[in-house]
Amino acid sequence: MEACDGLDGVVDGLISNQQKCNAIFDPATATLAGVPLRCPGGADTGDTCLSDAQITALKTLAAGTRFNFQLASGETGYPGYNVWGSDLGRASTSPLQPTVTFLALGTVPPADPMPDTGAPYVGLLLDQWMKYAVTRDSTFHSLTLDPENPGAWGTRISELSAQFDTSADISAFAAHGGKLLLAHGMSDVLVATQATEQYYQRLQAQFGPDYVDTFVRFYEVAGLGHATSSVFNATWDSLTALEQWVEHGKAPSDQVTTDTAGVPGRTRPLCDYPKWVKYNGSGDVNLAASFTCVD
Repeated sequence: MEACDGLDGVVDGLISNQQKCNAIFDPATATLAGVPLRCPGGADTGDTCLSDAQITALKTLAAGTRFNFQLASGETGYPGYNVWGSDLGRASTSPLQPTVTFLALGTVPPADPMPDTGAPYVGLLLDQWMKYAVTRDSTFHSLTLDPENPGAWGTRISELSAQFDTSADISAFAAHGGKLLLAHGMSDVLVATQATEQYYQRLQAQFGPDYVDTFVRFYEVAGLGHATSSVFNATWDSLTALEQWVEHGKAPSDQVTTDTAGVPGRTRPLCDYPKWVKYNGSGDVNLAASFTCVD
C-alpha cells in the first residue's frame, strides 16, 4: 500500500492503478517506512518482515500458473492474482473481516488432514476435489499433488475439465439482444480479476471491440475482494443499469459505486475496462466527481 496507493493520484487506502503496481512492486526489494520488507538474510524472524519462503509464496500467487499437461477443455493455465495491496487476512475489527480472511489465506496453513476451520477456503476446496473427484481416495494427501505437473493424475484431471468447463460462446445471447454487465473486485484473491479480464479480451477477439461495446460492460473495483471487503465494500445499482439498457436502449455511462464499510458513503466512478480511476488533484476524495476514468 505504501508503494502503490499514491499511483492513482491520492493516498486513500485504495490501489486503483493496479496494473502499474503489479509491474513495479517487488517485496524482495521493497521497504516499509524506510526499512527493508525482506527479513535479514531471508530468514523467518517474525511478523515484522517477510522471509524468502513467504516472498516466494506471494510471488507464486501473483504470477499465475501454467498447466504442463493437456486439458481436454483447452485451457492452458490460470492468471495471477492482484496480491500486492489485497487483504490476505489482516487483523481488523470489522464484522466483515472473518469472511474476507476465510476467502483469502485464512488463519492457519493447509495441512494433512486439512483443518476444518481456519484453513484457506481454496485449500479446503482443493483438498476435497483431490480426494473425492480426482483420486477418489478419501485418505489421499492432497498437498502432494502438483496441479501443474500432476503425473499419473493428469488424465483424470483432463477428463474432469471436459465435464466442468462449459461453452463460453454467447453468440446467440448477443444476437438475441442480450446485455452483459461484468464487475470484479481488484482485491479478489479467490477468483482472479485477471481471469475476468482474460474473458473480456476473448470476447473482443471473438466479436471485435466495437460489437462487444454494444452489449457488454466490464468494471473493476479497487479495494473490493471476493463478495465482500472491509476496505471498499462496493454497492452498485446494476439492475437499473441493466433495465435502462435492455428496455430503453440507454447504454450504461457515468456509473458510480458506493462504499458501505471502509468509508461508508464514499463513491467512486465505475470505469469501462481497461480504464482506471484517477484523482483529479482537487476536490473531496470521497466523491466520485473528484475522479476521472483514464487509460
